[in-house]
Amino acid sequence: MSFGLRVRLSIMMFLQYFVWGIWLPMLAQRLGNNDLKLTGGEIGWIFTVYGFGSIIGPLIMGQLADRYFATERVMAFAHFFGGLLLIAAAYATTFWPIFLLLLAYCNLYMPTMALSNSLSFRSLGEANQSYFPSIRVWGTIGWIAAGLFFAAYLDYNNLAFYQSIFDLLNLHGLFESFLSFWRASIVPLMQALFALPGVGEPSFKDCLRVSGFFSILYAAYCLTLPHTPPTPALDTDPIDKKSAVLECLELMRFRSFAVLVVVASLVGIMLAFYFACENYFLEAVGINPTQTGAFMTISQFAEAVVVLFIPWSVARLGFKTTMLIGMAAWAIRFGLSAIGYPVWLMVGTLMLHGFAFGFFFIVAQMFVDRAASRDIKASAQSLLIFVIYGLGTVVGSAVAGYVLDYFSTTVNDVVRRDWRAIWLCPFALTLICMGLFALLFKEQQIGEIREDAESHSEPSVAAH
Repeated sequence: MSFGLRVRLSIMMFLQYFVWGIWLPMLAQRLGNNDLKLTGGEIGWIFTVYGFGSIIGPLIMGQLADRYFATERVMAFAHFFGGLLLIAAAYATTFWPIFLLLLAYCNLYMPTMALSNSLSFRSLGEANQSYFPSIRVWGTIGWIAAGLFFAAYLDYNNLAFYQSIFDLLNLHGLFESFLSFWRASIVPLMQALFALPGVGEPSFKDCLRVSGFFSILYAAYCLTLPHTPPTPALDTDPIDKKSAVLECLELMRFRSFAVLVVVASLVGIMLAFYFACENYFLEAVGINPTQTGAFMTISQFAEAVVVLFIPWSVARLGFKTTMLIGMAAWAIRFGLSAIGYPVWLMVGTLMLHGFAFGFFFIVAQMFVDRAASRDIKASAQSLLIFVIYGLGTVVGSAVAGYVLDYFSTTVNDVVRRDWRAIWLCPFALTLICMGLFALLFKEQQIGEIREDAESHSEPSVAAH
């Protein structure tokens, strides 16, 4: 197992989630009362864009990568043109232009999440699949870096978020020394940048503009990734072999695979509540709106630690128990958030989100890779992205927007929300998911799924 290969794949994961981690956590601040002042319903529909982008885009691009074009080239194309769309969206100020530009962008970006997974699995080979969590954790680190970077970008003169961390560690004097260095060396460079024509002082719209810039840089890096060629179908193959999408859908006839797909889509609804609501919730409990994205990186710090324990957990507890533990962490997290206080506990529950994300979603990706045959891995991963970030997110984001409006009142232009009622919605849904998964998912069926997938794929692979 080449160390250099692992480094290249780790950089890929870092950039993949760094781009997303800049714009998604802070988009609510751009759209809400601190900037464009769109309605809750409009905000909810804008947050459906990465859901809609996970419905059609992954299935099309998964087919392209499995059958027609090298995966790394498909990714480079998506990130280059996606970066241009993000930059354009930064300058839109009304609902429809923002919605349509981000919808087009997400149809390019969301498929690359699955493609980055399938490229990693194919480059590693099945014998080295246990290395995947240690590579995927760099995506988590990328998300953390994005939140910390953008917090410093927005508040480059004072670094208030960083001061809160230093103060928590009783290192205020050290922070003052660091801030003096920062203002003497870094701030002048940033001021020179912001003085350039068309740049300007930092604002919430830069979550889109800056992310677009890094997306274009990432597109260039994609061209340096390991060559991952497609596996073209033969003229003599039946229609389900010519379409990787149809072939991976055939896996749905196995109950455990179908249960995972259904539960993952329901979890996607719950996840949409987190992205649509958490920013406003943190602000409601007293967090400065410019720092909410940075505070949300607490989830990724926890995820980064948890990911390292995934191989141990899967080996000793199995796929099913590990994923149930992940869902249980979400249920506890939403239950505690419904209480609404104290502030330190509300911030602390973010760690449970990271814990749950790692133990459910990353383990689900490993299960799907284990079940799918070699020639449909990209499409199988795309199917998982489709149900989590597609169907689940579209429904969840739209509902979350209307839930925010329903449980909100405005007094003297101040919006007040009933967070207890809001958080009890995903809490109840998570309990339903746990019950369905515990009763119907049979982990031992993975051998049967894989045996069937290989029996269908071997003739074509041999012929190639």
